[in-house]
Formats: sequence, C-alpha cells, structure tokens
Amino acid sequence: MEAATGRRTRHVGRVALVWFGAVLLGSRLAGAAAPGQDLRQTYRSAIDDTDQPYRIYLPSAYDGNRAWPLIIAMHGTGGNEATLFDGYENDGAIKKAAEANGALLVSPLGRGVTEFRGIGENDILCVLEEVAKRYRVDRDRVYLTGHSMGGTGAAYLALHHPDLFAAAAPLAAAYSFPWLARNAATVPFLWISGAKDSDFYMRGVLVGVERMLKFGGPVTLEVLPGEGHRGPVQDFHRVFAWLVARKRDPHPQSYFFEVDTPVHGSAWWTTVEKIAEPGRMATVRAEATSRTTVHLQLENVAELGFTPDPAVFDVEQALAVSVGNTEAGRFKIPAGQALRLSNVSGRWRAEVKPAQPKALTGFRQFPVATAPEEIDMVGTEKRLANWITDAMRAATQADIALYNAVYYRGLPIPAGTVDIVDLIQCSRPFDEELVTLRLSGREIRQMLENNLPDPGKSEPALAVNRAGAGPIVQVSGLRYKFDLKQPAGRRVVECNLDPDRTYTVVMEGQVMARDTLRLGAHFKKVNYTTTPIGFTTALYGHAARSGVINPAREGRVEEVR
Repeated sequence: MEAATGRRTRHVGRVALVWFGAVLLGSRLAGAAAPGQDLRQTYRSAIDDTDQPYRIYLPSAYDGNRAWPLIIAMHGTGGNEATLFDGYENDGAIKKAAEANGALLVSPLGRGVTEFRGIGENDILCVLEEVAKRYRVDRDRVYLTGHSMGGTGAAYLALHHPDLFAAAAPLAAAYSFPWLARNAATVPFLWISGAKDSDFYMRGVLVGVERMLKFGGPVTLEVLPGEGHRGPVQDFHRVFAWLVARKRDPHPQSYFFEVDTPVHGSAWWTTVEKIAEPGRMATVRAEATSRTTVHLQLENVAELGFTPDPAVFDVEQALAVSVGNTEAGRFKIPAGQALRLSNVSGRWRAEVKPAQPKALTGFRQFPVATAPEEIDMVGTEKRLANWITDAMRAATQADIALYNAVYYRGLPIPAGTVDIVDLIQCSRPFDEELVTLRLSGREIRQMLENNLPDPGKSEPALAVNRAGAGPIVQVSGLRYKFDLKQPAGRRVVECNLDPDRTYTVVMEGQVMARDTLRLGAHFKKVNYTTTPIGFTTALYGHAARSGVINPAREGRVEEVR
C-alpha cells in the first residue's frame, strides 16, 4: 500500500473497500508492540458490538516505511485465532515462516465453526480492514491460507473475491466450490493435501481443481505421500515462499467472473446487481477493447453496474459500451457515478446514475425474502429442513430430496427480513454441488432405515454439539413414520413410496464421499449426476422465487410413540 495518512475508498461496482494507511514507527499506534513480536489484538464488530480477537505477527524488519505483504491464515474446526500460532506442536513455525519470508501474518477468530462463510467471512474482511488501518499493507500482495476448515475458507474467499487477493494456498481443504472455478483465472492456487487424508477431502478438492485446470487457471495440486490431514501444515516456510512470490493485477484489461448470488456480485469494474434467474449461475465476461470502449458478455444477468477504472479507461471521454451484439451507447461517467445496465424484455437499457457502493465489510445488505417467524432445525420433522429439501427439489426438478443434519452447524433463519447471508448461514457446514441419482422406492426406504438411531447402541459422537444436529433423514416428496421400538431393519413402519417405482433423488454432493446420509450398500457404488448448482445457491434461488419463507410441519417425518 502507498504511504498514506487518513483513508481512501476503492469503489468496485457497488462495493467499497475502505483501506486505511498509517505510518507505524515503533509503537505509536494504540495496540502496537515492537516488531518481531506476536501481538494479540481485537477489532470492534459492528454486527453485534463485540470485541473480536485476532493474532498478528510483525517481522523484525518491519518499520512502517514501506508496504508489506500480508498473509491471512485461517484456523480449522474447533480452533481459534491462536491455533495456527501456538498449536500443532510446531514451535511457532508459522511465525518463523512469516519472519523468513518478510510478510505480516494475521490469524482471525472467524467466529468459531462458521466455515468462514457469512459472519465468518465478515470477520476475515473486517480484520483485513483493521490490519490495513494499523499497519502498512501492500494491497496487491494480500494472501489467503488455512488448514482444514480454514483451507476451505481460503478457497471460498479467494473464489468469491478474486479481485482482492493475490494468491491462495488451501491446506487439507474439504471442498473447492467448482461452480466458481473460472474465478481462479486471476488468483493462483496452491492446494496441498495428504495422500492418507480422508477420501472426502480428496474428492472435494479434486472436483474444483479439475475445472480450474480445464479453463487454464494457475492452479497447482500437491498430494504429500504418507501424510494425513495434518501433513500440509508441516512446512509453512515453503507455502509462504510460494505465496509472496505472487502479486495481484489490480487493473486487468479483461476478466471472466462467475457469480452465485449478489452478495458476491462485485469484482473490478462490474457488479451484478440482479440475477435474472436466481439459483443459476450468472457470468460476466468484461473486456476493455480500448481506453474508450468496453465489451460485456453477460449470462443470466438482469442488472449490471459498470464503474470504469481510471487506470483502464479514459474517464474524461465518453465510453462506448456494448453488451453481446448490442451497442448500448456512449456514456460519460463522471467520478462518483456508475452506468446501470438493465435487461428489459430482452433489450438492454442504460443510464448513468450516482454510484451506491456497499461496504465490503457490511453485513446483511442483500434482503431476498421475509419470514413470519424464526425457522429452525429443531424437532423430529425440522421446519428448516423441510424448506431446504423443497429448495433442493425445486433447483433440480427431482422427485425426492433427502437431507441429513448429522454435522449441522447452521443458524436459524430469522423472523422478519431474510438476507441472502442468512441463507448462507442456515445450512452450514457443507456447500457442494447438488447431485441426483435414480433409486427405487425400496432403496430409498432402506436409506431412511439406515439413518434411524438405534436405542440399544450408542451413536457416534457428532462433530459439533449444536441444537438441531441429528441423523434422522429429512425429506421432500415423501412421508414416512418410524418406530424405534421395532427391531433394526423394520423400524420404518410406513412410507408412501411405491417400492417398485424408480425416482429421481437429489442430495448434497458431500454424501457421495463422506456417507453422512448412510447410503449403505450404495456408498461409493451408486451412479450419480453432479449438477452445476451449488447447495446454498439453490437456497437463494428458492427464497428469491417465493419471497416468503414459512414452511410447515406437515407429517413428512413422524415417530410412533
């Protein structure tokens, strides 16, 4: 970051990222300590007015006279801001790696087990802003890494904000958001996994890496022989050396951007304001063909904001704008203004309007529906699960949807205004592509049976202890009753499916590798189709189409008492 005092706002379409510049000499700023030390600091969260902790390491050479690269390191499930700094019995190896590679190092809390989505993502972005306020940060050299959940979070953030980060190194990540893989074209990725890690982790990473490679993304996958889940955190020095060798291009002449919801619709000089068909991906191909012309190729976009970058365009001149094969016109777009493009009955209309950027660190800025009361994941038949399974069916046109909340870490959908971020948070931890498969009514009934708890046996401990977590399958498109007093194999006493009919069934993609839905004899043997629809993208589409979220308990899952 350039030497600065005060603050600047960088407009990216509708999103404004506030970067603070401050010269830090010794310990002039509050909360600062001598360079070469490990600092424990906090920022004040505007979401709930609480102090949220983070750890930061300043290399011994840091003096505030120049901008430094910043590495954001994200902890795994059950960890906190101290885990990577003090844990893994690594004798402070991560701080030594930052020292050796000349980088500031920060590890936020991430609000616990959030998968660094929703409020967890906000924590990362707020810490980034806070660190940039206190210290000299080179904004073209901000990097993401993390272990396990933190590795998954690093991928999530980099793929949703490809204009902000210079590179990402997910370590032992669980999955890779393949529907956003083309966004990796401008963000180099180094994925590191252990060869002896769970198949779930390997499959989750490979599906995204394969799509990144298909489109020529700068991606490397390393599989460490003989190593398990913790193997990738044993050599931070090499990871950091790889990261700091990369630099962000802040002013690309062209780019391709994939958008799943308007929450993550902004990058560089365009913002997807409205998706034409929510629940399907929107794409933006933007190209500055000269200093005064821009060509946009849009798919599934209803409204787009264009804010020209003065480093790319001659903003003193009228700019010629075309969308697809249509000339939208020539427009002078003064500072503080943006061009709003709207698709009305298949024709693009354009007008210059005041820019209305949303703060990158803002929260709940994208209302999508309303709920007359809180919708939670409690009970034998869970109202939130009813809504989720209905969304899965609507997104894929499947006959049946099956959902299992055994590792559930989500939050209820709040009463009143429902924001897209509430949908991102309501179904944690998993966010993979939906899959469909063909099963007979008899096979589906057996799966329902497989997931019923056996009162005579202790169930394996859940990954987290959260209200609403449980193995009983939640459904859409069918009803069933069970009686736990009956012998195993005969506890499903009623099911309205035809045992001989074949149904199209939709599930979360993670069950194909992790067996959280206890597929029994079908695990890793059944043929299935991977859809291009991300799980939470399907929830957004369902909420946007209905406008009201008010699922009922209607006897889909009943226990005989």
